[in-house]
Amino acid sequence: MPQPYPAQQRYHPPRQHYQPPQHYHPPQHHRSPQHHHPPQQHYPPQQLHYRPRYAPPPKNGPGLAAAIIAPIGILFGLVPLTGFIAVICGLVAVPLALVGWSRYRYRRASNGRTTVFGLIVGIGALALGAWGVTVVFGATNQLFDSLSGPAPIIGASANQVGGSTARLGQAATFDDGMKVLVATPVTFKPSSYAAGHIRDRAIKVDITVTNGTDKPIDAALITVNGRHGGQQATQIFDDQRGLGMQPAGTVLPGKSITFPAAFSIGQNPAEVQIEVRPVIMGDPAIFTGTI
Repeated sequence: MPQPYPAQQRYHPPRQHYQPPQHYHPPQHHRSPQHHHPPQQHYPPQQLHYRPRYAPPPKNGPGLAAAIIAPIGILFGLVPLTGFIAVICGLVAVPLALVGWSRYRYRRASNGRTTVFGLIVGIGALALGAWGVTVVFGATNQLFDSLSGPAPIIGASANQVGGSTARLGQAATFDDGMKVLVATPVTFKPSSYAAGHIRDRAIKVDITVTNGTDKPIDAALITVNGRHGGQQATQIFDDQRGLGMQPAGTVLPGKSITFPAAFSIGQNPAEVQIEVRPVIMGDPAIFTGTI
């Protein structure tokens, strides 16, 4: 008799404990979509390019223009007939110098010394031009007065030294009583702010004009000119040495006026000639000597 099969037994696999992955994050359904933060992405850092700061160039134009225009005005101011050009140059140079100085103070310009030079010389050009204009207007008025009536002063040759020529240190007297004396020249050293010293040496003379007529004369109409070795001797203007503009005022009859004058001459000894006109339209008294 066959043996019966044994009762079937159910298969029970061994139990294993489930371990979730280490980076596993179970979903959290209680969070709303507003609080869901997407994963951040890391990008490589960008290299920033910095431009160097650009320093603007200095604005030296006004100060430089003043330093150029002002000496031109000085040259024109040395001649009374062109004094109005000196006034124009001074009126242009002084405002330009002030603008240049303002830029230098605020460090927008770098030519402070040039600007100061243009300002000082521009003021000198203004003063020199004003003197020239005054001389021209005075001469014009005196010319009209002489045309409308008898001449107050009639230039004539000097009768004490023969003709209209005298030696330096001597006096020349006109027929109407006008007397002119030019002292012996002395060596002169101009200051650094002097105008008109363009040659090698400088000399200074004292000029005395005595009004021996019966009518007053205008001292601003006295003109002085110089030559050395056949070349023009430029007159020097130096306020620091007491050599300013031409004398001003009225010389009454019997009175005299003395004023200095300086000239720029050459290096080698030669004949110097100084002409003094007591009246701008009259004859000159010429003084000669060797220096």
